Order: sequence, then C-alpha cells, then structure tokens
Amino acid sequence: MNDIEKQIEGVEENENKERNINMNRLNKNNEKNKTIMYIVVGITILLLVGAIIYLVIINKDNTNKDIKDNKDNDAVDNIKDTDKDTTISYVSCDGNTALLNVRNSTAGDIIDGLSCYQKVNIEEELEGNEACDKWYKISYQKHDDNYTGYACGTYIKKSNIKESTINKVKEIIDKANEYYEKTMVMPYCGNTTDVKDITFKNEDGSTFTGEYVKSEYKTIDEIKSYLNTFASPSLFKTELKLSDINTPKQYDDYYEIDENLYCRNYSGKGWKSNYTGNYNIEITSSSDNKYMINISYEYLTDDSKCDLKDLSKCSNNNFKYQIGKVVIEDNIITKMDFHE
Repeated sequence: MNDIEKQIEGVEENENKERNINMNRLNKNNEKNKTIMYIVVGITILLLVGAIIYLVIINKDNTNKDIKDNKDNDAVDNIKDTDKDTTISYVSCDGNTALLNVRNSTAGDIIDGLSCYQKVNIEEELEGNEACDKWYKISYQKHDDNYTGYACGTYIKKSNIKESTINKVKEIIDKANEYYEKTMVMPYCGNTTDVKDITFKNEDGSTFTGEYVKSEYKTIDEIKSYLNTFASPSLFKTELKLSDINTPKQYDDYYEIDENLYCRNYSGKGWKSNYTGNYNIEITSSSDNKYMINISYEYLTDDSKCDLKDLSKCSNNNFKYQIGKVVIEDNIITKMDFHE
C-alpha cells in the first residue's frame, strides 16, 4: 500500500467515525424529540380531561342551582297559595235559630233547611223575584251527605275570615269540647292502655272493685300542661288531684302505680245528652289575635226517635239548635258556652 492509498484510507476512516458520531447524535435527538412529544401529548390529554371534568362540575352545579331555584320557586308558590287561602260563605243569623229554606228552584218547593252558620258553596248567583231579591245556587254538606239547592242570598253571608283561620279555631274548640265531655262523669286520661283493678273496702265491710286505666300522661302536671295549650285555667272547674294508692277510696280519680298515672274508668252517675256532636261557628271579630265567636250546637229534640249514629235518616223537625259564645285569645279559650 502506497502513501496515497494510506491517506485515502485514513480519510475514509475519519469520515466513517464522523458519520457514526452524527448518527448517534441524530438518534439521541430523535429520542429526545420523542420524549418531548410524549410529554406534550400527555399534558394535552391531562388538560383535556381536566377541561371535561370542569365542564361536568359546572353543568352539575348549574343543574343543582336550577333544581334549587325551582324548589325555591315552588316554596314561593306555596306561600302565595297560602296567601290566596279561600274565604267561605255561610248561613247568617240574627240571634234566632230558624232554618234557612233550601228549594229545588228559585220558585220551587222547599227540600231542606240549613241551620245558623252552616257553610255553603255558592255555585251561581241568580236574579231575584218576588220572594227574594237575590238567589244563590248552593252546594253544601250536611250529616256527611252532599246536597245542592237554591237559597235566598239575603241570608247568606260571605265571610272575610280565611277558611284556614276558621279551621284552626275549630281545632281549639274541638279540644275543649272533648275535655268537657270526658270529664262529665270521669277524670280526663287521654289515650289509655293497661288496665288494673283496684279493690276498695267500704265502711260497712263490703268491698267494691273498680277499673283504672293507664294514661298516656305520666303525671298530673302533664295533663295540666296539655290543658294550658288550649284553655284558660278558669275554663274548667274539675280538680286534678293525685290520691294515695296505699289508702284507696272509691271514686278517687288518679293513682300513681309503678311510676305511671292511672285514671278511674268507672262512674257512679250517668250523663245523657241529645247533642249530636255537630256545631257551626261564626267569627264575628278578629283583631290582635283575639277572636269573638258565635257557636250553634245541634241537638235531637226530646221526643225524637232518631239514632245519633245515623243522623242522615232524620228529618229537620228532629233537630233543634242552641247558640252560645266563645272567646279565644292567643290560641287559648278564655270563655266558652259548652253544649248541654
């Protein structure tokens, strides 16, 4: 090999080395570029996933907000509905208990009679005639049956008291009536469960066994607290007194037995009433949370042969009515004429 060939071979070797170096650099650059590309793609994917999650959360929040807004709107509507509470119409009375005639037409026959303060629904207002200046077609409920007819509008009054207020007043009156009726011959006990027989020894040596029932109330004070939710202390004259079970006496009202309150469940006297359990009211005044009320109680007449359990079969002449007064202040009855 001559010098020229050696020089050429040396040059080729150098070129090969340089080519290899360049290839290595190129490969490293390619790997670096791939790594960068992978990182960029990964970051892009993360950003897209994050954006999707963000949009889902925002959409959910908006949905929840819409639901909440709808609920709020519903609540507002409910309040508005309460504000739109209807008033009622009823039979007016001027201190008398005569029935208002109900006819089958404005000039027709009498088919029924309505007592004082009976609630009616006015279906249609009609022109007057010689018998009455204005007629109403009405519907009403009486002794659990529904009726329609025509009545003179002169004796039907449109109340300015909301029906919800009237219902609330009647709930308070119902509690007072219930307590009054239950304490006519026996002490008030509320709901009862267990029964115990108590034996009393009379002065002549004879014995008497009376039934006592377990009250839903634990103490006399709990009964007093219940009374205070609807009645003034002066409204009822009955004495709430706990007697000693160790020295029992016939007609004791209350005993404490096994840390529970027991009430007398027998009576030595009777009480009969022709009261049907039905009444109607008229609120004559309502101001400063005080209500002045007229109440009309319904009774069967003394000579009536009607059954109190099936009043729908009775005719109007089987009933009589009595009007009384009720005063309610701050949801407490301070005065009340009870039924007989």
